[in-house]
Amino acid sequence: MGRVRSTWLVELFVERLPITVIVAAAGVDTLHGLSRILPFLDPVSADEAARLLRGGK
Repeated sequence: MGRVRSTWLVELFVERLPITVIVAAAGVDTLHGLSRILPFLDPVSADEAARLLRGGK
């Protein structure tokens, strides 16, 4: 069950849902509770990160 939940949470990050939605859905109080899934997220290129930080979709 833990693996299915982790996969679901990774998918929410990939879909770029707001972090507040993911934290609420995961039922955790802090981001630390989600830190274990960070290694499973794909890295974001510097160009993509800059675009996203400027509000690009």
